[in-house]
Amino acid sequence: METKKLTTLIVRHINEAIDGQTEQGRSLWQSMLDMHPADSAQIFSHINDDQLSRLFFKFSKIKQLELFEEVHDNIKEKILLFLNDEQKSFILRQISIDDLADLCEQLSDKDLKKCLDILHKKDRQKVLSLMRFPVDSAGGIMTLDFMTLIQDMTVGNAISILQRLKPSVDLHRQIYVTDTENKLVGYINLEDLVLKSPQTRLSSILKQVPYYASVNEDQEHIANKMVHYHMMTVPVVNDQMLLLGVIPEDTLIDIIQQEATEDVQRMSGAPVTSSYFETSFISLFYQRSFILGFLLIMESVTSIIIGRYESTLVLSPILVVFITMLISAGGNTSGQASVIAIQGMSSGDINESNQWKFIRREFFLGLSMALVLSAVSFARVYASYQDLVGSLVVSIALGIIVLLSVLLGACFPIVLARLKIDPAFFAGPLLATLMDILGIFIYCYVAYLILS
Repeated sequence: METKKLTTLIVRHINEAIDGQTEQGRSLWQSMLDMHPADSAQIFSHINDDQLSRLFFKFSKIKQLELFEEVHDNIKEKILLFLNDEQKSFILRQISIDDLADLCEQLSDKDLKKCLDILHKKDRQKVLSLMRFPVDSAGGIMTLDFMTLIQDMTVGNAISILQRLKPSVDLHRQIYVTDTENKLVGYINLEDLVLKSPQTRLSSILKQVPYYASVNEDQEHIANKMVHYHMMTVPVVNDQMLLLGVIPEDTLIDIIQQEATEDVQRMSGAPVTSSYFETSFISLFYQRSFILGFLLIMESVTSIIIGRYESTLVLSPILVVFITMLISAGGNTSGQASVIAIQGMSSGDINESNQWKFIRREFFLGLSMALVLSAVSFARVYASYQDLVGSLVVSIALGIIVLLSVLLGACFPIVLARLKIDPAFFAGPLLATLMDILGIFIYCYVAYLILS
């Protein structure tokens, strides 16, 4: 049975699975034990608090730890409420320091104090050091559980240390190397320790780090750089080049997913939320109705423009018929251009060195589309109404709207990025509403110039 269907079946019969009194319940429980922890963790998001507590304690300690690492932060908070100090201590001391810091960010002051009291002094200091950085900065997302070597070591020394320490942290392919003062000097690949002779000094096989992040650097910029340089990990340093932490590849995946989700929410005009069901109804209602109300007021400007040029529009009855066609063309065209610009800027394909080239290309592309669509609209209107003047008004206005839509869609994200504003805010409903206003104005003004 596929995982999605199995998860649905378990949630539907969760009490039966927990009690294990029936054949079906025992079968479902065994299925949960066989599932990957990431799949089992999804079940916890669909059951109530009482069921969550009973289910969590039914698992073994090792399984509890695996599930705790996979569930959403809001579920982790609930689980901590069920645990006594001994159980909390076991879990909190096993999970990574960076995951623990992320969890502590979500806790109330009272619960945070309890959790910190349980930790060893060394771990507590690490958690507090991570919490002082913004959550979306390099310092906030880096891990402290990583292995480094010193440049004066030989390959033999390095292998001996790794064998003796048997580090519990993950050994990434890139191992960063520092000097005796913990300043980053380069990296070696894990295979270098196998391929080079034991007498080789690490300083002689060091490779230059193509990119390192400062502690306050934004996570989206870091993710773009990691993709650009094909890096599996990124070192995090302070102003003195002291190595503070490492951002691993699994964090990169989380960042890309998070940023993509936020961009989609912003482009749709919806409030940015980490979890839909964990956001209160009042909060969703307020944010969404505020945005829609603002757009509604903006859209009402079109009625003012139409009222101003009403005497012009009645001179040719066919003009009113094609209003929706023209404003839809403006919204669709600007939406295309803005999405291309935002995606290109996000991936690094469009940057400061080629922005003018991109705008110039979009201008000529918009001009070509404007000419083609104007010709199509002229043929469409004239074939239906045999009105030469009305057909000219529609086609000329449509050409201007298409060209302006492309330019605005391409230029505004670049301008917003320079102003340190997320370009995604300008896409979607806001851009479409602005083009509705400009489209109506252009249409009415072109009609006024030709018909009067």
